[in-house]
Amino acid sequence: MEGELFLLKDAKGRAFLVRLREGGVFHHHRGTVAHEAILRAGPGGKVLTHLGEELSVHRPTLEEYVLHMRRSATPTYPKDASALVALLDLAPGMRVLEAGTGSGGLTLFLARAVGPEGRVDTHEKRPHHLRQAVENIRAFWKADNIRFHEGGLEEALLEPEAYDAVALDLMEPWKVLAKAAEALKPDRPLAAYLPNITQVLELLKGAEGLPLRLERVLEVSWREWEVRLPVAHPRFQQVGHTAFLVLFRKWKAS
Repeated sequence: MEGELFLLKDAKGRAFLVRLREGGVFHHHRGTVAHEAILRAGPGGKVLTHLGEELSVHRPTLEEYVLHMRRSATPTYPKDASALVALLDLAPGMRVLEAGTGSGGLTLFLARAVGPEGRVDTHEKRPHHLRQAVENIRAFWKADNIRFHEGGLEEALLEPEAYDAVALDLMEPWKVLAKAAEALKPDRPLAAYLPNITQVLELLKGAEGLPLRLERVLEVSWREWEVRLPVAHPRFQQVGHTAFLVLFRKWKAS
């Protein structure tokens, strides 16, 4: 029981991430429910608060977990993280280099994509962010395929052409671009996650003279709909711009 993760949803669809503990109690604005009752109900079950509010019980999906876990940094939204997994062409057994662990959201997507037989080396220079990321990741992902490195990519010792993909989630990725490119295998992708277009332009300047070809710069849209028969319309609150995804491919050295 101790440390098990569950997601509770109320009648309005609001979700609450709960990590169980012995003797614990979940507090909803419509009453409380003991952690033991959540465990007994199990995934797919239901519980009632002491005021009669019905809550459904679920195992959180990766998307749900990343949206509701504790954050020490701005998260990589699941819509962007799943797009990055596709853009990086990840498959089981691959090795990925990540710079900027943050709260660990993108790290989880990368780790699950490469599977237990793969490996993610993630670097974070801010110790408090790394501590939170380690806690977040180990609570959800039990496979031992992530190596955590405290410190920036600038001072890391990297084996040349050792990685199948590189993901950069940094404010100034151009400062480590040459080193990241050297660690990447030929003809493989490198992607950067950048909030504004000024950073994108700076990154493109930093790529000049490196064996990297720009392939794509894109935003990922995610438009949800409210469907309540017989009425359907887009949700009034949508996730708008979150970041630009910049994709490079490495040239083979001549």
